[in-house]
Amino acid sequence: MLRNYQEIFALPGALRFSLAGLIARFPIAVLGLGIVLFIQGVSGSYGIAGIVTATFMVAQAVTNPFIARLVDRFGQARVMIPVVIVHLLALTGLLVTVYADWWFGLVFAFAALAGATVGSLGSLVRARWNAVTTTTRQLDTAFSWEAVADEILFVSGPVLVTALATAVFPPAGILFSMATTTIGSVLFYSQRSTEPVPHRSTGSDRGKVLTNLGIFIVVVAQVLLGINFGALDVIAVAFAEEQGRKALAGLLLSAFAAGSLLAGAIYGARTWKSRVHHRFTVLLVLLAASTWLLFLGRDMVSFAIVMFLVGLTIAPTLIAASSVIKELAPPQRLTEALAWISTSLGFGVAIGSALSGIVIDAAGARAAVIVMVAASTASALVAVIFIRAMDPQVSSHTARAGRTVIDTSDQ
Repeated sequence: MLRNYQEIFALPGALRFSLAGLIARFPIAVLGLGIVLFIQGVSGSYGIAGIVTATFMVAQAVTNPFIARLVDRFGQARVMIPVVIVHLLALTGLLVTVYADWWFGLVFAFAALAGATVGSLGSLVRARWNAVTTTTRQLDTAFSWEAVADEILFVSGPVLVTALATAVFPPAGILFSMATTTIGSVLFYSQRSTEPVPHRSTGSDRGKVLTNLGIFIVVVAQVLLGINFGALDVIAVAFAEEQGRKALAGLLLSAFAAGSLLAGAIYGARTWKSRVHHRFTVLLVLLAASTWLLFLGRDMVSFAIVMFLVGLTIAPTLIAASSVIKELAPPQRLTEALAWISTSLGFGVAIGSALSGIVIDAAGARAAVIVMVAASTASALVAVIFIRAMDPQVSSHTARAGRTVIDTSDQ
């Protein structure tokens, strides 16, 4: 079972850059939740906390593809080191604004700036895997490992941050994110031997990312999937508070992440024969079906069990999404294409955080589950309806046909 993983970690530099990337992207598991806990603790409102977090996520989603495009052209370290510095300064400004009781509008400004300078560390790590692997099986296993690594963060991070933020120090999640960003960035960007070679822009590599219908469908599905993630963070904290166990909200999120980790590890250990866009569609259907089970959660134990079951569908779905993008994207714009996964998830998280916060303030945590159910069901329907568009053979045929029409019209 572990042979596939042993093979990829034997590749030169792979283990070092993967572990450094793991530390550097710890914020994906703690920063959004840390902002929710910090702002809610200060303001007392889940609605305000959700909107501030949504501001952060929208800014991140908007800027990620542009940062990734610069990375493709100029290199990871050259672009990301100054971006990371601005990100850390923005988070510092957010904390100072709240504790100095400055104009609250600055909170949104610093949240937006912090989000705009997060970047997509996951796409940078996956781009390095694409550079060092030699077979499709190795790359699929590498993507699986990275999804498992993400879930390791989501298992450990929320428990630690929620406990510290609720019982010890409200901004603990933000401070922990800043520390891991600093340490991880120093370790990751100093490894130049595995950094992909930059691709200078040419006229021939334009218009091949979101104008590819298959990639666009994956992006739309990921936006809807992101709504689940955004709503889930806020719902978990609110549900635990309603049960009188707010400090244990991290355990709910960790149960969700544990299911995802287990499923991701199994997914990566297998050598799949089915087409990846077929797997992606089936997994989205399973995700939608499992989300409906959240209505059965009546207490902390039953809610945690259902969240574990939902989590079983998450990592495989994200792995399959990355693989579909890899098959459809032009090599010279791979980092940008992969960044659209985190970007689309970011848009969804922003929407989910804001919507669920509003519903929770009005009707409670269990009522807000409808936000997740509606989004996951819509995501599955989109994938089922447009499954052929995600087939690389259909996509390449359409592209060739389009070029033929253009060439004919020019003659």
